[in-house]
Amino acid sequence: MATIALNWELGAALGHVGRYLPIALRLRERGHRPVLVLRDISQAAAVLAPHRLEFVQAPVWLIPVTGLPPDLNFTETLYRFGFLDPGGLLSMTMAWRRLWELLQPQLLIFDHAPTALLAARGLHVPRVLLGNSFAVPPRVRPLPRFRWWTRGQSEHGRLAETEERTTRHCNVVLKQLEAPPIAQVADLFEAEATYLCARPQLDVYGERQAGQGGEYIGPINSLGMGADPLWPAGDGPRVFAYLKSDYKHLEPLLGALAKSRARCLIYAGGLPEQVRKRHESERIAFSATPLRMSEVVKQCAAIICHAGGMTDIALDHGKPLLLLPMQMEQTMTSHRVELLGAGVLFPIEAVPGLLPKLVKRLVDDVSLAAAAAGYAAGVPNVDQSLAVQRVIDGCEALLADARGVAPQEPA
Repeated sequence: MATIALNWELGAALGHVGRYLPIALRLRERGHRPVLVLRDISQAAAVLAPHRLEFVQAPVWLIPVTGLPPDLNFTETLYRFGFLDPGGLLSMTMAWRRLWELLQPQLLIFDHAPTALLAARGLHVPRVLLGNSFAVPPRVRPLPRFRWWTRGQSEHGRLAETEERTTRHCNVVLKQLEAPPIAQVADLFEAEATYLCARPQLDVYGERQAGQGGEYIGPINSLGMGADPLWPAGDGPRVFAYLKSDYKHLEPLLGALAKSRARCLIYAGGLPEQVRKRHESERIAFSATPLRMSEVVKQCAAIICHAGGMTDIALDHGKPLLLLPMQMEQTMTSHRVELLGAGVLFPIEAVPGLLPKLVKRLVDDVSLAAAAAGYAAGVPNVDQSLAVQRVIDGCEALLADARGVAPQEPA
């Protein structure tokens, strides 16, 4: 039996926990001890305790970093989480190492955990890197621009400067840790195995070339969690909306849905009661709990979301999307979907008066549904257990190699 630490550092909501859950359960079935090291443990008991999975709090950067311009690439995003401050970054890496000393893992898995990856350099513990395409940038110098749909020619000098500064700060820390230096920021993402929980068409950076790092294995989400959907009665098309209760255009969106011919089922965790009462009707229903997505995608005609993990779920099952991004990663994903012709984008800076037109297009434009169906037809397999098994096989091979024995046959 091996202790395996599954580390998550950046990001929000339950997407990372949902990706780790099937992996952790399968590792335990193989006789290992998975321990989830989580950025946000506020809902961990509800999700993990029923499965008797161990979890602990991850070291996280708490000091707000202000006064920075909008991030040009992932390197600049790192500035917001300690990479501008070598002293603070050293403290973070030392905390990660101390946590692992207590757990004594024989394998480390990372999902959106760049500081943890920095801390792991030189430890001689096998590393598995996985995550969506945003969290696993391609191995290029400098890391790619976020706004790939714009020209950005004036940004080259700034990208080169942030690349050099971040590399220098990392090496200050690595010297203190007596770990090998990096030659470029992309070296932060070195691992013995790298798995992209994504499909090439939706890679936010564009499909990767050989040598840029990562094997596409497809999305991993926990589709079986939650309640079965209960749709409003009637004959209009069923539209599911997975929304943030603090989305700034939430009420204009709900108003636009009320004017459409769709029957809408909405989950927005933490939605104020007065908002629900104001918009609930014969055609609009709200769920107080998360829903079983494996059933939702079978029953709905279209999906509205903020362009997170729900995007993969929708398109894998041929459902067109209205995308409401709230941050850069979601914006990048939205542009990929728009390029496929399988969804419509409501940009962060757009005015809410556009929402009725976009909702109508989502419901009525048959070309969106056709493009989404075409995408799904080209997906080799939506059985996520195959992607989970690919990760498990890789973990087992690394553990066996570290022990100098042949890996076990899959159970």
